[in-house]
Amino acid sequence: MDIAGVHASVLDEAVVAEIAAMRDPVLRNLWITQTYAELADRLLGALHTDQTWCTFAVWASDTAGVSIRSQELPHGVTELLDGAGHHVDAIVERSGDHHPLVGWLAAPLRHAHVEALVHRALGQVSDHIAHGNALVYAELAPLFVRLVDRLDADGPPPADRVDALLGDIGVPTLADEPLVHTAFRSYAAAAGTADPAERAQFVLTANVAAVLHEQQRLQDDIAASLDAGLVDVAGEIDGLFHRLLPAPLRKILVARTVARVADHVEALWDHVATRLLMTMQTPTETLHLGVDVPAPLGAPLFPELLERLDHPPLVDLMMQWDRTRGTGRGSGARDWSRLHDRMGYIVNLFRSRQQVLELTTPPFDADQLAAMADGRVPADVWSARPPS
Repeated sequence: MDIAGVHASVLDEAVVAEIAAMRDPVLRNLWITQTYAELADRLLGALHTDQTWCTFAVWASDTAGVSIRSQELPHGVTELLDGAGHHVDAIVERSGDHHPLVGWLAAPLRHAHVEALVHRALGQVSDHIAHGNALVYAELAPLFVRLVDRLDADGPPPADRVDALLGDIGVPTLADEPLVHTAFRSYAAAAGTADPAERAQFVLTANVAAVLHEQQRLQDDIAASLDAGLVDVAGEIDGLFHRLLPAPLRKILVARTVARVADHVEALWDHVATRLLMTMQTPTETLHLGVDVPAPLGAPLFPELLERLDHPPLVDLMMQWDRTRGTGRGSGARDWSRLHDRMGYIVNLFRSRQQVLELTTPPFDADQLAAMADGRVPADVWSARPPS
């Protein structure tokens, strides 16, 4: 596949379609991340100081890439298990505590078995995250490309031409896709206003609508990725006993073993999933999604222009999805598989970081982009953004 156009920063719908169709999920994710970075930079030119959904999508896609690449990089399992050794030890020890009559027959799990189980689970996580990453990209990236092309060519639309612009670039109607329509209408309106306070609230409205649409699309994949049952100890134990014991006795032993190790398996997977899926690295900080959104370094939690919200569509969205009621306290997601928990964190993150310009730092350097343009995954991508 010829994606040299992306490397040359000539981003158009044809290139987006090529990226969406790539079969290698790792390389596709890297190009998705790069696409969002280019779109974010171009949109910032039209919106001055306000970051869009594309900016946050860069680092969300980058985080997803760690999950996607984990299937290809077994050594990553060792990094992810760091700090959970006592759970691995307990699983190994308790899995060998069989009934005396069969203990001499049955081999217990070993550390290598547990690592193999986690790696197998990560493969399933990788598939789910890669699917969601590509799904949202194929749907939204073409619309963003058309929007930035139109803004670059014609400049910001006057207020009475916003709806015409949306029709021209193929944004779905309010009836068909209300969140997508609200997002792009608000971005277009933001580009056309000279009032910084009004623009900030238009952009936040667009960002919240866009991310809500995204998170609804990702719900099934995220829930599946966080399922602790992915670590299939029962299947592994059954396989170890398969040639040694008849099915009825094997079933009893598997049930007993799983009961003994279940708490440690769940704790182990929670540890892995938290490090893998609930930690986001940005150019300025490492964010832990299970704790409250922190204030940006040396700044209040929310920028001055977003301290008070009075734009009716934005107020409605925040009333529905910000459980902190504008305080940021309690924004940490208790259960990332629940849409309301995720959104409670995300809306506060977006509001607090919307005017942090450092977020537009490019995700890849020239050498990494050159490797990607050659159809290769850069060797240093994993080491550049390890799990935290």
